[in-house]
Formats: sequence, structure tokens, C-alpha cells
Amino acid sequence: MYKFTRTTSTPVFRLLSKDSLDAIHWSTLDVLNRTGIKIFSNKVLKMLEGAGCTVDYEKKIAFIPSYLVDESLKKRQKTIRLCARDPKHDLVLDGKHTYICTDGTGTHTFDFETGRRRESVKDDVVKSALISDYLNMVNIYWPMVTSQDFPAHVRVLHDLDAALNNTEKHVGFETTTTPEEAKNEIKIAAAVAGDEKKLKKRPLVSFTYCAIAPLQHAESIEAVLEFVNASIPVFFMSMPQTGVTGPATIPGSLVVNNAETLAGIVISQVASPGSPVGYSTASSNFDMRTNRWVAGSPEGGMIWAALSELARYYGLPSYVMGFGTDALVPGPQACWEKVISGLFPILSGCDVAVGIGLVDACTTLPFEELVIDNEICKMVFRLAEGIEVNDETLALDLIHSIGPGGHYLTEKHTLKHFKEHVIPDISIRKPYETWKREGAKSIIDVAREKTKEILKTHQPTPLDKDVKKEVQEIIKSADKSLIKKT
Repeated sequence: MYKFTRTTSTPVFRLLSKDSLDAIHWSTLDVLNRTGIKIFSNKVLKMLEGAGCTVDYEKKIAFIPSYLVDESLKKRQKTIRLCARDPKHDLVLDGKHTYICTDGTGTHTFDFETGRRRESVKDDVVKSALISDYLNMVNIYWPMVTSQDFPAHVRVLHDLDAALNNTEKHVGFETTTTPEEAKNEIKIAAAVAGDEKKLKKRPLVSFTYCAIAPLQHAESIEAVLEFVNASIPVFFMSMPQTGVTGPATIPGSLVVNNAETLAGIVISQVASPGSPVGYSTASSNFDMRTNRWVAGSPEGGMIWAALSELARYYGLPSYVMGFGTDALVPGPQACWEKVISGLFPILSGCDVAVGIGLVDACTTLPFEELVIDNEICKMVFRLAEGIEVNDETLALDLIHSIGPGGHYLTEKHTLKHFKEHVIPDISIRKPYETWKREGAKSIIDVAREKTKEILKTHQPTPLDKDVKKEVQEIIKSADKSLIKKT
């Protein structure tokens, strides 16, 4: 497992000054108090009213006072532990590390055998989980596509089943819309952990809840109540699009994003004080020419970095977009956009950067893109590490010893330090003649070969047979009970 470790919780890189952060904060409190948040759940509205909010039940708007925001931020856990089937993959979100998560909730796949773009199926979740389990830069697996070969009311359960069976790393997910779905997902995770008590101690899964911009929480917010009561970490994601569901200016959209997220934090802490929660975003700009949300823009990268800084301002773990692309297929555009959109969030000190593996504005999975993005992440992390200057790295004694005209190849110092330079897995670093003689393979060709090798040879530790059986029984029972409510 690879992670970027900072020596302090304060990165050198900054997009927003303290005054700018203060201005966004006070503007957000003004929005929460005067404009309010529309919440479609009467259960949550009543809960907030009991906590001190003014509620307009006709318009379904809660007006949240600033003191309640402050109280909620004080109640949340300072750090979050994301556990895994194999404890060596456990993660601590403490402001001093940055981890990588796969992108999630795509709807299409490029079939690995035929190359045809089609709707995703459960086997695609299986394959992408297995590849992610192998890749050293991936710390968290989010089901990258969904099991559209199963009915909609149990699709998310099949996604979770495929994920937990095929990776030993932490699993995150987002597409839950009802408390009933949440209860069944908790049952599945508990079966894998041992029981619900063990799951509370070692949360093998986490949930990302997405608000509806601008300034709305759907009835699916009730699913959050199930997760926080079970001590499952919840990340509140907002997605205002500049000029459409948020102001065209980046600071204005930051305020909308911040208001939606802080409202979610308040709801979680009123429902379950001290529950593990974090700050998430997939907000970006909107291309007025093509009428599309943009995943691979410099503005997106800046927005995600800025919101990482806002999360740190509140002492909240950040779980933000990064490494997005609008390219329709793997290739040069996908690579440069993933670097541009991924570098700033990493430099800003986000706890988790979410987004590797998908193309076409986070909707489509080419399996080889995971392998390419793994390489990009490795290089971006190296940039973020910077250069450490001390007596050992200055190597003055060695320079004096070698003197003019010598070489450093056989020195112990070289042996000790040469691996600090990135050693790529798939990047081509050979003479042109050698490359031509070996078939003139493109980087996509090389990535496909590596992907094929992973799928053929890598095998995560399987779940116990009894656990598999229990999970299937949970899904079978849910298939009967949930369809009655759809």
C-alpha cells in the first residue's frame, strides 16, 4: 500500500488565504441561517426543529443557526479510521496522509474482450475490484460501475457483494437511496466483519451521501441516519455546477457546496453525536458550449483543492474529486486532464482523492485506465513529496570523495537513495530502436497487457464460504422485501 505522508498537517501549497476561508465561512453561515436548506424528509425536519432550527414545513426548508453548526463541528470525531478486510490496508484520516480511491457509480464499460461500449454488469464490478486490489496506489475501492444485470431495487447490494468479495481493501459506496437499502448494506458489511458490534469497531465500509444542488437534501438523507447510528463513516458530498446549480464564480459555488455539506454534518451530529463524518465534493464547472458537467478541467482541480482547504479549516477529513477526465476513451487527453485535475487536490493536502479509472466525465470504465491512472498517481505523489535538503541529501562528503571526473554508480549512497526516484510500471523509457523492435506498443497496449495479467493471476483472499452464503441470503431476502416498496 502506498500513501503520501506529510510531515505536518499543514501543506505548503495554498489556494485560499485565511481571510478568504473566513469570508466563505461567514457567507455560508448567512446562507444556512437566512436562505436555509430544503429537506424533503419530514423526519429530518422535525429532528432539526427539535435541535433549534426554524422550519417552514410548507416549503420544507430548515433555517440552521450558526451556533448549531459550531456545536455539530465540535461533536464530530477528530480522525476517522477506515478499516479493511486485511488490517494491513487500514487507513487513518488524520490530516497527515493522502490516499487514493477509485472513481465510482459509472454506468458503462468498454468490454475487455470485444472493446464494445455497453451498459455495466456485476462482473465489471468484480473485475475492477480485483484490479484495484492489486494496484499499489489504490487504497479504497468504490464500485466503479453498477450491476445493471440485476433489478434496480437490489443493484447496490450486488455492487457491495462484488466489491467485498474481490478486494481486501476498504470499500466505499454512494448509490443508496432508502433506509431499507442502508439496513441491508449494513447487514452485508456486518456479515463480513463478523457481526454489527465488530463492524462498529472496524468499519469495513463507508458511505458517501450526495446532496442536490442548489441547497437541497433529498429524502435519501434518511439513509444517512441508519449509517451514522451504525458508526459507519459518512462523507457529505455536494456537486454544484458553476453557472447552473451554483454561481458562475468559483467562490460563490464554494459557498453553495459548503452550505450543503455543513447542513449534512449538522443532521448527522443531531441524529448521532460523535458519529464519524467527513467533507466531500464533486463540484466542478459547467461547459456552456457542450452543456456538460466537466471532470477534467483546471477549474475543477482548483475547486477540489479549495474545498480540501475548507475541510481542513473545519478540522474535517476531506474526500474530494481528483484525476477526472472528459476524454471519451483512454489516451493523451485523459492523461493530461487527470494530471491537471488531480495535482492541486493532492498538493492542497486532501485526505482522499477520488476519481481514478473512469473516463467520459466519470461515467465509463475502460479497465486499462485503472493501470494508467495508477502510474499517474505515483508520479503526482512524487511531485507532492518535494525535495528534502539535509546533510544526507546534500552528500558533500561523497562529492569531495568522488571528485572531478568520477562516477557514483557503485557507491552505497546511490544504492540507498536511487529508489527515491519514481520507477514506472508501464511508462516507456527505452531507446526508439528497442521500442520499435519490441512491437512499437503504445502505452494503452502496455496497460492492456498488464490488465490482462492482473485479471489472470491476481486472487484476493476469498470470503469464507459461510459468509458468502449469509450475504447471498441477505440479498435474496432484500429482493423480496424491497420490491414491495418500489
